[in-house]
Amino acid sequence: MKAIFIDTLRQMMREHTDMIVITADMGFSVHEDIQKEFPKRFINTGVTEQASMSIAAGFALSGYKVFFYAQAAFASMRCYEQIRLDVAYNNVDVKIIGSNAGFALNQMGISHFSLEDIGIMRLLPTMTIFSPGDPIEMEWALKQSYKVKGPVYLRYSKLGDEAIHKNSRDFKIGQPICLNRGSDGALFASGGILHMAKNIIHQLKQDNIHIALYSVPTIKPCKIKIILSEAKKTGNIFTLEEHSVLGALGTIVAETIAESRIKTNFVRFGVPDLFTSITGSIDYLLKYNGLSAKKITSRISKIVKR
Repeated sequence: MKAIFIDTLRQMMREHTDMIVITADMGFSVHEDIQKEFPKRFINTGVTEQASMSIAAGFALSGYKVFFYAQAAFASMRCYEQIRLDVAYNNVDVKIIGSNAGFALNQMGISHFSLEDIGIMRLLPTMTIFSPGDPIEMEWALKQSYKVKGPVYLRYSKLGDEAIHKNSRDFKIGQPICLNRGSDGALFASGGILHMAKNIIHQLKQDNIHIALYSVPTIKPCKIKIILSEAKKTGNIFTLEEHSVLGALGTIVAETIAESRIKTNFVRFGVPDLFTSITGSIDYLLKYNGLSAKKITSRISKIVKR
């Protein structure tokens, strides 16, 4: 998704003269061409995320659309107070791009893992949250971010380079996107791990288990009618995300089901509520936390058959 992010951001800078890009000394191999083409609209503030966010808010209050880029762990958590008070409270046009979310910075350890970012951002009134699952969703989400009036948080990981959609013609903010119909349950997946969800659906089909698959590129707002409809129809609801099981998509669906009082089986697949104190490949870290296609397929199969 990184390549489409760079190309789309650069094209948007050409189309919209009110756009400013700010980075806290991050984005090498990302922003060089933008910096050369738009030297007056590209600002590297150095490793000062808190100050950078306040600077971004200042430009937004002056009428600019500001895109702030940093690694997700630092774009969300290091400057959270400034996001809350300077950006969200003032409801200004700062679009926060959190790159390398989840376990993307796999060898850097807990300081660089970003598994809580959606949860804390979701708490902020006025904040719109995107978590694209493939290059098509990334291009759409980035362009929608410009159109949204107010703050946006867009996070993406190193997963999700495979194009799953053909186009974004039918995408709508807040609307889960149906990729596969099924009568035995529904799996709602968000972010780059969407490719794993697609593989899980395929494996279950081989066992004559037909699960609907929905991609959820918009975490906030998130329309709940589809979730409730699938819960009533199938009685089996599942969520999958490269994020803590607390606070993000799994929590949204859990809240939806609990408040509706619908009787349904519900399981959320995400990172357990534990610190991951090891490093390794992204695939290894996902499996270490129970996020493997084989394990998830087996559990869904047992629930549906039961």
